Amino acid sequence: MANLEGRGLLALRVVGVLTALTLVLWTFHGVDRSRVADLVGHVGALTLLLVALPQFLSLSLECFGWRRVFAVWGRRVDQWSLLRVRLMTEAVAQTLPLGVIWSESLKPLLLARHAQVPASESVAAIVGRKYLLVSSQAVYVTALVAAGFGVLRHLSGALLGRPGYAWFAFGAGALLAILALGVGGAFARGQVAQRAFELLRRLPSQRVRAALQAQQHSFKKTDGFTEQYFAAPFLQSRLLPGVFFLCGWLCESLESFLILRLLGADLSFFSVAAIEVMLSFVRNVVFVIPAGLGVQDIGYVSCLTALGVPDALTLAAAFSLLKRGKELFWALIGYTLLAAEARLPQLRPEQLQPERA
Repeated sequence: MANLEGRGLLALRVVGVLTALTLVLWTFHGVDRSRVADLVGHVGALTLLLVALPQFLSLSLECFGWRRVFAVWGRRVDQWSLLRVRLMTEAVAQTLPLGVIWSESLKPLLLARHAQVPASESVAAIVGRKYLLVSSQAVYVTALVAAGFGVLRHLSGALLGRPGYAWFAFGAGALLAILALGVGGAFARGQVAQRAFELLRRLPSQRVRAALQAQQHSFKKTDGFTEQYFAAPFLQSRLLPGVFFLCGWLCESLESFLILRLLGADLSFFSVAAIEVMLSFVRNVVFVIPAGLGVQDIGYVSCLTALGVPDALTLAAAFSLLKRGKELFWALIGYTLLAAEARLPQLRPEQLQPERA
């Protein structure tokens, strides 16, 4: 059974990588590589460092907000510890097929090592972070779709034949809002972890069932922490942290706007932001493809062409090259930090702060 599941995941990862590569090759097969190189070369080495800053700022802002989730339980977590965890897990999420799943499974282990947070509290904090991420993205998508609605109507007419399809962009924000409300409603009542425990306990493996039984107390504590988080005052637990997450999302649009400006595209911030929010939503949906590779590239080629940007294919290729180069830069930092994990001493149970009753 485990072998079949492992082979299935491997097959899915291979399909994701092959799909991404095929989309990229198909999108840029006719591009003039020398013109792309000249366009990127004119940006300058020092300016390339500026391109890398928005992602760092985004992760830092997110960590400021995430710290406030831990504060609900009276736990002080160092900013650098959280940022280190995010850099490592973001590298996995951005570079591997199904990377989002692998990165989430790493977070409790890394939080235990670098912030001495027990597993039950880590899982509850991850739930809180996911709620803030989705709810802030709902606001982000809705606000920027409204601000750039004229651009989206133009793109809808040019690419889909009907300007009215642009109204469906608000559906993405509504879907995210419903998802956030569902997460908040489910975890506010508690018992989600306990129900997951009951389902996992039905697995046929005796070893798995024995290991689960030993951790039953942690499942109950996770429910307690999540229930406490969603019962906390809205202003301190969700609204103020959500502002940091929202600013982190805005950094993504700022990054794309900055790159396009450096490459000479004369587009307003809200035009770029309207495109970015929809492509980021699609990228999250097709998470089997690492970093939305290929999907985002097709999107930008199509949108820049529809907006009448001169030599859109070359510009989109240069944009993609800088964007992927930036992701590779931060991924290398993340993997360097992960490699350093092997040289750190193993965390002993007594080094963890005790779980609260």
